[in-house]
Amino acid sequence: MISASTKRTTLTAVMLLAAAMPAYAHVGVGTTSSFTAGFMHPLSGLDHMTAMVAVGLWAALKGGKAIWAWPLAFVGVMLAGGALGMLHVPVPFVEPGILASVVALGL
Repeated sequence: MISASTKRTTLTAVMLLAAAMPAYAHVGVGTTSSFTAGFMHPLSGLDHMTAMVAVGLWAALKGGKAIWAWPLAFVGVMLAGGALGMLHVPVPFVEPGILASVVALGL
């Protein structure tokens, strides 16, 4: 007999493996330098969306000025990153940094 805990762990592992998506840095095929590709990039990745939702939830929990200031700061940093990308400034460890921020925001 398989315990409920083992079934739950196995089901979770299978679902996570089935939900794994390929790591495409940009949406669409061959559209890596258009405005639309740059605009849609943060909206097309689970890591970016998770970070945005976490910032919004933290801001809502904090209340007060944080409700608009924290998401506005997040968008400002994303715009700064987009500007650096358009200027072809190499920014190392961007994707691992986003993943680390998702982990940190989840604490």
